[in-house]
Amino acid sequence: MIIQCTKALLDRLHININNLKPLERQKQPEENLWAWHANLVNIDRRKAIILMNNKTRYSVVIYRPKPKDYARIKELIQEAITAALRVEGVGEDVITSYLTAGGEIEFTKTADRSMVAKLNHAVRDIEYMQEYLDESSLIQKYISIITGRFIQTAPTSKWYYPLEKMLQCLSLYCNNGEDVLDVELYQLKIRIELEGWDIWRRVLVPSTYSFRHLHNIIQIVFDWQDYHLHEFHAHKQGSKTKQILMDDNPESLDWVDFASCDVVQERFIALKDIFPIYNEVKYEYDFGDSWEHTITLEKVIRSNEFKATFLDGNGERPPEDVGGAGGYQEYKDIMADVNDPEYESMKAWAETQKERKLSPEQINKQLRQSISE
Repeated sequence: MIIQCTKALLDRLHININNLKPLERQKQPEENLWAWHANLVNIDRRKAIILMNNKTRYSVVIYRPKPKDYARIKELIQEAITAALRVEGVGEDVITSYLTAGGEIEFTKTADRSMVAKLNHAVRDIEYMQEYLDESSLIQKYISIITGRFIQTAPTSKWYYPLEKMLQCLSLYCNNGEDVLDVELYQLKIRIELEGWDIWRRVLVPSTYSFRHLHNIIQIVFDWQDYHLHEFHAHKQGSKTKQILMDDNPESLDWVDFASCDVVQERFIALKDIFPIYNEVKYEYDFGDSWEHTITLEKVIRSNEFKATFLDGNGERPPEDVGGAGGYQEYKDIMADVNDPEYESMKAWAETQKERKLSPEQINKQLRQSISE
């Protein structure tokens, strides 16, 4: 495998550019699936190694490396590529085949201005989405999910998505043209806890999705408008409560009891890190109305599709800002009586606040877009 480094990265690796030998596989660097361009950059005053695949422009990130990490950079690069592809649902056999075919990592200099320009573009994409960089993790898993779905263009071809092209190439070169995805899907039932009402949705979700993705999914399948704050929490007898928060810096929240619960950010924890331990998770949306959803893992299946899918559901969710359970009951009473003096005004208000009548096809179209948010 070829890693074509900028001078900044070569210097940090203590590699003298004048001592580098020409590499046979560099003849067509843009067409080499086993060649990556790499740069050492500062993102928000923190060091990051950005690797961009030459052929597909799919990127992976090593964040805040320490001196000891540079000493094992070859191993670290393989770990970073593995982690990114694994989160995307690529099968272990395919990942192994790709790394084996690439052989030992060799470092060399960048190819030409065109490839450096593409690498700089990849760096800008990552800087733009830097909120998905987890400061507690050396190898970044979720940033590639986002940037791999950014549209790219090429002079000799139409636009494409880096991830889609990466999967196509892995299929062609590493799996005899067969599907490369081996995705673990969770079938989840999400129920709004509202006495007297049976309101729920059932979805299939990749187990490597983050809880930020799950939040987006819940908003879509219930047609919530994402006006309000939210959080997840999981309970298990004999263990600390796990609070999964949307806040960028949970430690800044003075109302969190850190002694009795473990706090994590929703962007950086996967469903598979929680559901094997906690079979049931709570999701609270709108801390005023306090709509509590119970999320239950019903079963686990395998698939060759990496996507969330709406399956079925029941009941219409309460309107936004209706005033919680009490306000919802008042709303239902008024809407059941056309002679109520507030009927017309309540009906007009509810038109912009209640759940729309969306088809499963419309819901699933929104779900396909939610992965890159």
